[in-house]
Amino acid sequence: MALKPLRDSDVRRAAYRRLFARAQTCPDTLVIDELGLDHGNCRIDIALINGHIRGVEIKAEADSLERLPKQVTAYSEVVDKALLIVAPKHLEAAMAMVPDWWGIMVAERGMSQGLRFRRVRPERTNKGVDPLVLARLLWRPEAQTILRELGVSERELRGQRAALYQMLVDKLPLRRLAKTVRETLKARTTWRDRPPLL
Repeated sequence: MALKPLRDSDVRRAAYRRLFARAQTCPDTLVIDELGLDHGNCRIDIALINGHIRGVEIKAEADSLERLPKQVTAYSEVVDKALLIVAPKHLEAAMAMVPDWWGIMVAERGMSQGLRFRRVRPERTNKGVDPLVLARLLWRPEAQTILRELGVSERELRGQRAALYQMLVDKLPLRRLAKTVRETLKARTTWRDRPPLL
């Protein structure tokens, strides 16, 4: 009997158990499923946020690569590191679609029906983060709080959301902005997205 193609959820559960078990227990690391980028226009399958933002994209056997180029663009504007986990059948095509700083792993069935992960290429640091897109990870009240602490007037804080993000970019160097965004995301007590699969 033919085995059903592995789905995103199969690979995701295995990744949580095998690759990200330590990260989930680390108090300084936020692990979250489906982190929205650019106000939900794209989502990171699994985001790990600690001293940097790491995005993990999964392309299982049952998935297609149709959306991958758009996802690569969205990830590349925000994440410090990216990892693509692919089924063996997608490996060759996917390698031609992602930048060389993306890490690549193959997820394949092991001998005992479980999944095993094989590293093909290590992750490197992304040098092309867009500060404005990074700032958009913040919710409006979060952006207002940060700007208030920087001395921005209440009148200016009532401006359009886009203007608030631009003020953050103008007032904070990228390194400080990135640290502030990471700390704010980790401090959130409510997330609109579903909790991680354990």
